[in-house]
Amino acid sequence: MMPARALFSWFAALLIAFMVLLPAGAGHAQAPPEQSQVQEKLEGQRAIVDGVEAALGRDGLRSVDLDELRNRLDPVRTELGAAITLLEPLLANMTNRVKEIGPKPADDAPPEDASITREREALAARASELDAVLKQAKLLNVRADQLSDRITGRRRAMFTDTLFARSYSALDPTLWLQAAAAVPVEWRGVRYLMNDWNAYAGARMSIWGQLGVAFGALVIIGLVVAAQNMFSRPLRRADLGGDDEPLPRLRACSLSALVAILRMAAAPVATFAVLTLFNAFDLVPERINELAQGVLLAVSIVAIGRGLLAGALAPGEARRRAVPLSENMARLIYGHAATGLWILAAGALLNTLHRVLVAPVPLTVATSAAMSIGLVLVAARAMRALNAEMGDGDGDDGDGAAARDGAPAVSESKPEAKEAGTGAPSTALQWIRFPFWVLNLTIAGALIGGYVSFAAFLSSRSLIAVVMAGTLYLVIALINAFFIDAIASGPRARSVAKTLGVRPASLELLSVLVAGVLKAMAVIVIVVVVVGTFGTSTADLRDLVSRVTFGFTIGNSTIAIGDVLSAVLFLVVGIVIARAVQRWFAVAILPKTAFDQGLQNSIATIIGYIGSIAVIAMAMGQIGLNLENIALVAGALSVGIGFGLQSIVSNFVSGLILLAERPIRVGDTISVKGEEGYVRRISVRATEIETFDRAAVLIPNSDLITGMVKNFTHANTTGRVIVKVNVAYDADADEIRDILIGCACDHPQVLRSPPPRVFLMGFGDSYLQFELRCVVANVDYALTVKSDLHFAVLDRLKAAKIGIPYTPWSIYRGGPIGAADSKDDDAPADS
Repeated sequence: MMPARALFSWFAALLIAFMVLLPAGAGHAQAPPEQSQVQEKLEGQRAIVDGVEAALGRDGLRSVDLDELRNRLDPVRTELGAAITLLEPLLANMTNRVKEIGPKPADDAPPEDASITREREALAARASELDAVLKQAKLLNVRADQLSDRITGRRRAMFTDTLFARSYSALDPTLWLQAAAAVPVEWRGVRYLMNDWNAYAGARMSIWGQLGVAFGALVIIGLVVAAQNMFSRPLRRADLGGDDEPLPRLRACSLSALVAILRMAAAPVATFAVLTLFNAFDLVPERINELAQGVLLAVSIVAIGRGLLAGALAPGEARRRAVPLSENMARLIYGHAATGLWILAAGALLNTLHRVLVAPVPLTVATSAAMSIGLVLVAARAMRALNAEMGDGDGDDGDGAAARDGAPAVSESKPEAKEAGTGAPSTALQWIRFPFWVLNLTIAGALIGGYVSFAAFLSSRSLIAVVMAGTLYLVIALINAFFIDAIASGPRARSVAKTLGVRPASLELLSVLVAGVLKAMAVIVIVVVVVGTFGTSTADLRDLVSRVTFGFTIGNSTIAIGDVLSAVLFLVVGIVIARAVQRWFAVAILPKTAFDQGLQNSIATIIGYIGSIAVIAMAMGQIGLNLENIALVAGALSVGIGFGLQSIVSNFVSGLILLAERPIRVGDTISVKGEEGYVRRISVRATEIETFDRAAVLIPNSDLITGMVKNFTHANTTGRVIVKVNVAYDADADEIRDILIGCACDHPQVLRSPPPRVFLMGFGDSYLQFELRCVVANVDYALTVKSDLHFAVLDRLKAAKIGIPYTPWSIYRGGPIGAADSKDDDAPADS
């Protein structure tokens, strides 16, 4: 029998081993915590999706009901997307671990270690469970996306039915009679609503408390107005102070933007604060609160619209005006647009009141028709006034009076605004005149035909388009002023470039690119605001933004805007790094080897191409492009190449090499296949050369890559000029040399380094053969320099009474114009 001490030691060792091995064994069976979290939420998410699907199958759903279903579905979609993003890397990691272990050995193979078998089986089981959970999440996410699309489709169908629903014609007297009959009924409803509000507030607070809250609302309004005046006063002083000289564009645009923000924010902020105060004391019933939202909408329409117009047009403040218009035109546009905004706000408020009081249909239709008619009349009057202002100047004062007296109609704005006031705006109005009248006739036709909702939609969107056009102009002017005027080419451009550690040219290019991207984004936002669906919910807008921002699916591939932008950024950074590595090899590594110069250049070029190809391949992988599919396309293309596309593909590839390697650049002077001239354009198929006879010659790119090309300006623009002179035997050779060198040194185009030189080339039958060799700064002027040297040499030889034989002078033709034949600095010492 085992002693008690030994039995206790054996039991303790067994317990310790069990405790050590327990976590390892449990680790094989335990699922990752991420999988458990997703699996716990799947059932609840599936129940929400099932409930939304069942509710969506019912008839008679209203817009509010669809919004509620969307609000229930959107969080599920977000959580499912996050779960899929979380589980996919885990599954990929487990799959790779299984592949690293390797497949199960065959029956006739030697047996593997039991621990490896257990590890493979455990990983395979966990991967299978994780894959099942991931597939369930993906399937549920697909259902949620389909339901979201169905909700969007129902909303669009509902909007289309409402927009193109035919009701009363604006010419039908019945509409206006029934609307007039419904006005007393609605007025009675308004009184009842006010009485209900009074009773509701009296039940919750005494009259003195209500007066205190009302006083607090007045205090809030006063504080907002005071804050607006306090911030606006320095801006007005900055605009009006000083002389009449125009403000710098950046300062003018900044002041306009600040003015727009202040004017468009004050009234909505005050209204919202007052409503919040009343709701905080529970003094507003549900129906009054709904009407208050309409008041907030009407106030926002007027304040935001007038603020944006005041920022862009600046009526009465011409020094900061962003849009190049005269003072009269700015006032005309601002006044008529503001009137239209008041009409639109009144229509929105009345429609909210009709909805709260459940007004009769004729009254609602009459309100929309009246709003459309008012906007059309205001637009027509504005166009007529603008035409008169641009035409013969029928105004009563200002620019119109100046135009009648024969003086140019200009404003007190900056010079560019004065010119544009009669140029660019006139041209723009000429272009929009015909579409404007077509739009007005369309609205009138819709009103006459009974499509009042469609007419109201077009008229309101037209007014919004006018306001947004001025806003877009202000935003673009601000972007140009900041990035192009201030950073790229302003007085601080060099210091900014030095701070960022880039060259001024690179800073200018970067500024232009950033400005272009921002302006494109501004245009997209403005277009979405103008043509956005009337009456859509914020959920639809969020869905649209989500799709645009995060991607869309084409076939089996999902293209995400974020991935595209990251791939472009990766491509740019990768190309820069590849070029830096290539330059490092070419400058620091290869010169220290025993390779000759040509081999060093080839190795550096190959390194650059390999790096660029690798970066492009990785960037394509960023956006999900399959390189195998590209290989299939390349294989199919090779079949076409075999049937006669060799020359086209050869020119295409040669063009890419020319654009990437740049052995020939636009502006170079070259000679190829007997043609000499300037390179004007390099495309992927051919290169255009302008000869000295001003003829355009198109040379295939393959000839420039595979053939011999003489580039006179590849490294620099210098070129050698050779002037041959024959003199009689009785002439002094030293005097001839001094004369020739003096003629060359006196010419401003001849370089002093390397200096001009004179060579005695041979002895003729009756003359000595001299050659003057010099280098000109610009090879394009070589023929002119050579002619000037001929005249100067002839004059000086005659003045020195040096005999000139009757044998004609010979001119060595070696340059692009018969003048230059070498590009080396030490060329004059050659033969």
